[in-house]
Amino acid sequence: MSAFNRAIDVEIDRVSWRAQPTEFRHPLPRPLAAQAGPFAIHLLEMLLRIGDLTTPVLNIQSGVARLWPLLRYLHAIADTPHLRFRQGWRDVDPHQKAIASDDLGVGLGMSVLYNAFGYAGCIDGRAFLHRMHNLGLLAFPGGLPPKVGSMKMADFAAVDQRGKFHIIEVKGTQSSRAALAKAMLDGQYQKRSLVCATPAGERRLIGQRIVVGTALTLESNARGAEVIVMDPAPDEDEAVSLASRVSQQELREPAIRMQVSRLLGAAGAFRTSVAISEVDEPLGAPALEGPGQRDRVQAAIRDDDARLTSFQASGETWRGEEIVAPLLAPLLAGDRIYRRARVRQGISEMLFRDLQEGGGRTAFFQDAYPSVAQRLSAPKVDSGEAYAVLVRPSISLSSVELLEA
Repeated sequence: MSAFNRAIDVEIDRVSWRAQPTEFRHPLPRPLAAQAGPFAIHLLEMLLRIGDLTTPVLNIQSGVARLWPLLRYLHAIADTPHLRFRQGWRDVDPHQKAIASDDLGVGLGMSVLYNAFGYAGCIDGRAFLHRMHNLGLLAFPGGLPPKVGSMKMADFAAVDQRGKFHIIEVKGTQSSRAALAKAMLDGQYQKRSLVCATPAGERRLIGQRIVVGTALTLESNARGAEVIVMDPAPDEDEAVSLASRVSQQELREPAIRMQVSRLLGAAGAFRTSVAISEVDEPLGAPALEGPGQRDRVQAAIRDDDARLTSFQASGETWRGEEIVAPLLAPLLAGDRIYRRARVRQGISEMLFRDLQEGGGRTAFFQDAYPSVAQRLSAPKVDSGEAYAVLVRPSISLSSVELLEA
């Protein structure tokens, strides 16, 4: 067993699935119910998950360097079977505690949901709402949806294996179970922030509406970290509504484009990420993806390819970034002391080739690059004594390996 394995407790609030209004009621999925009880976490895998999910689209400061600061959490986690913070964490600045609660709330909560649903794509909820608005997919009277209030979008929008969407709000706290319960109650409005015009549309497009909360504790606490998943019934009716005739493929369009763009940016292919992401007009408008856009993508790939590094891993050749640098301090794990880490972020040469050869007279990414859209899948996980890898075959790779020397 790796010295980086920890256990958390997962609670599935089964009653909350039956408390939904009829038009928003979804059955409790068996794969999610099966996550209840002790749940194994590999710390390095969790950190990769945080990096994967919190990399913004169109952020030129992404790349492999974005993963590096997350390694500081390794020094904060106690050497106990259940995941807890070291006792010294009690004296950390409250602002830093809040950041850690947010980060680990994403890492732990989404690890449980990925294990249950195997999301093919998971993107920032607010950006997704804006993209849908720009594509004319919202039944909104004009202007952009507000940033605050009950119409604020949930944290994430994820696509499951059936192509349906999950609207997910994530909460985390180091205060108490009562504080977590209050935060999750507040989160019920965000997960209802995007609604379908009819109950039939809800069943056709939406898989789940979920609030997932994480309670984090110190090593002196008898209870370790806990993740609670629920589907609470909201009290209010205000929300942004999808247009009545939106298809599943149309709803997937901004999600697939944003997911691919984020993976490109995470690997350091910033120019290609921007070129892929910039098409944002209503589908009925004059085609923007045609020869001009195709030329921009190809030029961006040439610029990025000249800067990126090649490396072999998981049976493929990747183009991306790699760094080996010292940890903040030597890290004792088991009977070994780790002093450095190798972090890699890459995109498949096949993905580059598909983007170079694809494109056409359509603003629809799934039509312009069909093989990319078809291959996009949940990342496969490989972890061992002091390494973890998230790999989407022929799409992307993210890895971290701790080194003793």
